[in-house]
This record gives sequence, structure tokens and C-alpha cells, in this order.
Amino acid sequence: MTWLLLVSWVWPLLLATLAPAARLWWLPALAALPALLATLLVPMHATLELPWLFLGTTLAMNELTQIYLGFTSLLWLVAAIYAAFVHRGEAHAGRFNLLFLLAMAGNLWLIVGQDLFSFYAGFAIMGIASYGLVIHDGQLASLRAGKVYLVMTLLGEVCLFAALVLLANQTGTTLPSAEDLTSIDGLTIALLLLGLGVKAGMVPMHVWLPLAHPAAPIPASAVLSGVMIKTAMLGWMRFLPLGALALPDWGSLLSAIGILTLLFALPLGLIQSDPKVVLAYSSISKMGLLMLILGLALIEPALAPMAVAGIAFYAANHALVKGGLFLSVGMRKHAATRPPMVQSLVLGAVIFLALALAGAPFTSGALAKYELKPILNAADWTWIGMVVAISTVGTTLLMVRFVWITARTESHPEPGYRWPGVAWGAMVGLLLMLTFALGTPSAWLTDLLIVPLALALGLLVLAAVRLRPQVLAPLLEPLIDRVPPGDILALLTPLQRRVEHWQQQLGKRWQTQRAELQQRAVDLFEQIFAAPGRDTERGLRQWPVAGSVWVGFGTLLLLFVLAGLPPVELDKADIATTPASTIDLVVEATTSLPSESRSDARRPDQIKSDIESEIGPDERTTAGIDRQPNGSASIIASGESDSEATNELDETAQAVAQARLPNVQSTSEPSAGKAAFEVGFKPDSVTEPARQAEPLAEQPLDAGEASSMSSAESIESDPASDCDPPTPYRFAPAGIMGAALELRRCDADAQPLIYPEIDAALVRRLQQALAENGYEPGPVDGIIGPRTLAAVRALQRDNGLTADGAIRFEVLDLLQSGSAAGPATSE
Repeated sequence: MTWLLLVSWVWPLLLATLAPAARLWWLPALAALPALLATLLVPMHATLELPWLFLGTTLAMNELTQIYLGFTSLLWLVAAIYAAFVHRGEAHAGRFNLLFLLAMAGNLWLIVGQDLFSFYAGFAIMGIASYGLVIHDGQLASLRAGKVYLVMTLLGEVCLFAALVLLANQTGTTLPSAEDLTSIDGLTIALLLLGLGVKAGMVPMHVWLPLAHPAAPIPASAVLSGVMIKTAMLGWMRFLPLGALALPDWGSLLSAIGILTLLFALPLGLIQSDPKVVLAYSSISKMGLLMLILGLALIEPALAPMAVAGIAFYAANHALVKGGLFLSVGMRKHAATRPPMVQSLVLGAVIFLALALAGAPFTSGALAKYELKPILNAADWTWIGMVVAISTVGTTLLMVRFVWITARTESHPEPGYRWPGVAWGAMVGLLLMLTFALGTPSAWLTDLLIVPLALALGLLVLAAVRLRPQVLAPLLEPLIDRVPPGDILALLTPLQRRVEHWQQQLGKRWQTQRAELQQRAVDLFEQIFAAPGRDTERGLRQWPVAGSVWVGFGTLLLLFVLAGLPPVELDKADIATTPASTIDLVVEATTSLPSESRSDARRPDQIKSDIESEIGPDERTTAGIDRQPNGSASIIASGESDSEATNELDETAQAVAQARLPNVQSTSEPSAGKAAFEVGFKPDSVTEPARQAEPLAEQPLDAGEASSMSSAESIESDPASDCDPPTPYRFAPAGIMGAALELRRCDADAQPLIYPEIDAALVRRLQQALAENGYEPGPVDGIIGPRTLAAVRALQRDNGLTADGAIRFEVLDLLQSGSAAGPATSE
């Protein structure tokens, strides 16, 4: 029957999808039945692993889960029957049923789920869905209560989420045991206390409870105060190292906060006039008592087993009794129009529930308090008995106040309370039977003197007010509702009003200053632009203004042109074997070219330094050239004459210059070529006049470079003939379908271009041609990507061109002629 652990919370989720239908108004009454059956039928310590659900979900049944699932499902069942029949046919009843079922599913999920994720997911679903229950009627007070509830709930869930994440990180598991929890740090404990303290009504984070309970419909208030706030205690008992590690500091802090919460809520509840607000403050007080017990268990690990059992039993009794009291508010309103016998039965049940909450003898409350006495007696704090006694007296007086208000409730003639009355009466009868089925004589007689004395005190005050209203009424009436629900928020109202007043004053001052600034801006604009347009145009046409504009634009254009010139690429292998004097030849050859024929925008000294930086001193020595301090070159290789070294340098310089400057055109003036390559050599012993090199175009090339140049020239068209007169370049690669692309081959001065104008159509046709020739250009999308550049470099390398990936006309010539060598394959 372990599958009931899954069905117990999935079933309400499934019904929630059908709940908005008006004809299915009865669905909420069936939602809690699988959870109640799971409590009765699932064997103890049964586990259901669901690794496929979210991060891995573990559902299990243990002692704590069984107690919580039992009283939670029972109260949800009774409240659901009440909601289904009482709210039948009302406006937005379907919306209420949907949110009611979502909150139920989240509440049941966090109980049966043992892992961190299940607890948080169920907790979040329950909390967010309950916001819709609080603001259900849409009244102004409900919307304000919903705002406070939502803010506090979200703050609590953020702290809880952070705590569970830290807990999982520190324990290394989402299913921690008590031993695993000993490794959590103080920050995790603090976040756990804060995150769950909001739901538990811990002072000062309790302010949402007195506001939300009167705003929500009666069945929603019953489960809010009865079972939802108890989930905080469940989370603390699961995720704090109870029994495994002593935490005296944190235990003392939690106990102190519990005592503060317990004593703070009692007097505030006594001065309220709304019965649901009285019950809300009573819930806050009882949660403070449970915090005190839990703090004692953190201080002394030996008390942990008794504390967990006592807290669970006390929470079960408080949930059923408090839920019954909230439902009795509606039952009492309806019974006011019924026969006297029905009124008496309902009022008698209300009195029994009130006595049970106060812990009167022969009630379930006495049994619950009896379970807590061993923990209180074992505490080292001798004064703790006084605190518990004050709590008992205060709770008794609160219940006297509640019964007094309920007995004077106005009639409620609306029908639909028959079946809710049956369910509510059955729950009251169950509490009465459990009192005698589970109790012992010593448990029945718990607080045999305190509760009767407190009850007598309360009745005495009521009798005095009833018999002598002129004496006590003037003293007590001013206290009623003196502190409105939400106490601390109400006390902050004057401060809020003061802040709002300051905001209004600042707003008015800002409006005034903004108007002044706008007027100043308008005046300044008129002063600048109010002159006639003709005067403005005349001023712009004056030479200083117009000249400055043209100079500025010209400078910007020149900078853009210089920044866009590509650098000269040098091969390190060639540079490494190039003598220093040859570097001078290359530099002078480069700088002597006309500006329109030179593609490198660097200055001569930059080119020279860049080349020399790539040649080490060993390489310069191997080449036979060394640089003297005065900037000249000397021959250091032995056995060579000056003339032989000079001839070798001339040939090397011409070859390197021709290889590095393939686009250099031969000049028609020999003197210009000679002047470009003049360099002087100064040997160690003899200084000779500088030799003049022959023109660059007439020097022989080595075998490899000559082969490369001849291969390139064999496939290229004659650029000069294409530019005289200028004709467009038609790019239509062999084997590619489509019209030829016409490209501009010449510039405005009828000089041949090296690079075509790149656009998407050209790149797409280039990619098609590369693929046709066996290269891999990547997707044919008209975009130059890394694979397209790699394919171009491979084509250039296979055909003896400079493999730089640049798209030149020589590349287009290769692809267009169909003579391109295919990709080289390695054996």
C-alpha cells in the first residue's frame, strides 16, 4: 500500500484541475480521503523511492509522519466538507475550491516527502495558494491582510530555500539523517529558524496571523491555524540535529523567543472583539510553547525523543481543537436560527473545545499537556513552571473571552450547514473518545487546580460585568480593540504616516523645482535659437566655421583610410635566414614605392624593427652579416671577399623583396629603382663606396619562388589590360549554376584592384566554388566564417599562393578557370 503515499498528495492536485467546474462543487470533500487511508493502511517504515520525480523524491511513513498525516488529513477532510457545502453556488466558489485543493496538496506533500526538495516544494505550493484564500472575498481589509501575508511568506520561503540549499551542500545529501545534520553551521540554523519562524508565528514575524485569519473564509482559517502553522515544527524536527548534537546557544535563543511569543500574544488576544482574531492570538501563544519545548531539546539531546513525541501529540490535539473552534464560528452563526436543542448542542461542543484548548482536566488538552511535563520538569530552569502556569491561565481566559463572544453571535440564516455540522460533530466526538481511549487517570487530572481557578476567575469577571456594568464596563470597554490586529504594524502606523507626510512634502518641492528648471531651459533655448534663420545660415557660411568643419571631416576620413590599410605579412622562416643588410634593402624597397602601390601603412623604422625582432643574433651570424654600432653592416664570415659578399647580398635582397612585395610594379625609371636599393657596407678594415643594386624586376628568383610566381601568373588575367579601358570582372566558376557576378576590377584611376568588393553574393558563390573543387567551406550562407577562411588558405597553399586566407582576384581566377589544384591528401 505504499503507493498511497504518492496518491495522498497527487489526488488533490488532480482534483484541482476539475474544481472550477460549478457542477463539481463536491470534489473538495473527496480530496483528503487517500491521505487518511494512507495513515491507516501504509505500514510503518514503508518507503517509496521516485528517482524520476524532480531531483529524486523519497516518500516514507514513520512515527512522526503518521501522526502529522493523520491529524492533517482529518482536519482537511472536515474543512473541505464545510467549504464544499457552505460555499456552494457562491461567486468565485470554483476559484476557492481550486486554491483550497492546491494548498491541501502542498501540505500533504511536505508531510509524506522526506527529502529536502519535497518539503520545500510542498511548503511553497501551500504558502502561495493560501494567499488566494486570504484575499478570496476581495474586500479592502482582506487585500491588506493578503499583502502582509504574501510579503512575510515570500521572505520566509527565501530564507528556507537558502537554508535547505546550504544544508544539502554541507551534508552532501537531500535526505539527511540526524548524524548528517551535525555538520550544519550556524548560518544554516539561523536561516531555518527564520524561514520556518514566519509560518510558526514567531514574534515579531507573527503579524500576518491576526490579519489573515479574520480575512480568510472560515474553512481556510481552520486549516491555516490548525495544520499549516504546524509544518514549521515538522521542519525544525526534521532538519535540526535533535538528539545528535547539543546546541545550547541556539536552544536557549529558541526557548527565549518561545517564551516571548507565548507571553506576548495572550494579553493582545484578550482585548480583541473578533472571535477569529482571538483564536489567532491563541495559536501564536501555543506555538510559542512548542518553541520553548523544542529549544529545551536542542540544549539537552537526551530530551529529544520525548520532545519530538510530546510536540507531535500536542500539535495533533491543538490542530483538531483549533480547527474545530474556527469551524464553530460558522456553526454557531447557523445554529442561532435553529431550534433551542440544536443551539444548546452546538454551544456545548464549543465549550468542550475551548476547555480542551485550555488543557482542562478530562479533556484531550490535559493529555497533550501531560506529554510535555517530563520535558519541562527535566529543564534546569526552575522558573519555567511559572511561565507554563501563566500560559495556562492566559489561555483559559482567552477561551472564556471566545465563548462569550461566540454566544452573542448574530444569526446566520443561510442554508447548507447540515453535512458540515455532521462532519464537525464527528470530529468533536472523536476528540472526546480519544480522551478516554488514550488517557490515564494521572493524565486526565493534569492541571487540576490551575485551569479551574483560571476558569473561575474568568467567569467571575463576566458575572461582574453582567451584574454591575456601570462599574466595570467603563474600565474594560476602552481596552477592547485598543490594539488592532497586526499589533506591531498598527504601532508603526504613526511612523508610516510621518514618512508619507515627508514624501508628500518632498514631492511638492520637487514639482516646484522641476517647473523652475523647465522655465530656465526654455529661456536658454530661446536665447540661443530665437535669432532669425538667415543669421544662423550666414554664420555657418563664414570661412572660419566652414573651414574648421571641412578640416575636421578630412582628418577623420584620413584616419579611417590609414587605419584600414592591411599590414605586410612576413614569413618567419624567410626572415630567420635574411641578413641584416637585406632587411635594409627590403625596407628601402618598400618605402620607395608610390603610396598607391604599397599595402603596408607602417613607417620604415617600424618595418625594420619588426623584421629584426624576428631574427636572433645567432641567425644574423649564420647569414654572415653583423650590425655595427654605427648602423652599417660588416662581413664576418672568413674566406669571403668584399665583392662576393656584396653580390650575395644583392641577390638575396632582390629575391626577398620580390617574394615579400608581389604587387610591386616595375618602374620605368631605372634611377628610381637604383636609388631604392642603395646601401653602404663598411667592412672592419676597408670602407668602399655603396653598391647600387639592379632594378628589382630584373633580378633572378630562386627555384621555389620562381615556380610560385609562374604558377600564379599562368592563371591570372592581365589586370592592366582589364583597366585599359576598364571592364568589369565576371566571376562564373566552372560547374556552378547561376548568372555571372560582375565585379569592379579597376579603381577610379584605372589601376587594377587586388581585392574585390566583398558582399554576401560573392561569398556564397565563392563557397560553392570551393566546395565544387573539393574543399570544405562550411555552410553556404554568404558569411565568411572560420571554415571558409580555412578553405581559402588551403586553396592558396595547394596552388603555390600566399596562404593568408585573403580573398583576392587571384583566388577568383583559380576557381573560375577550373585549373585549381585539389586539396592535398596525406598518405
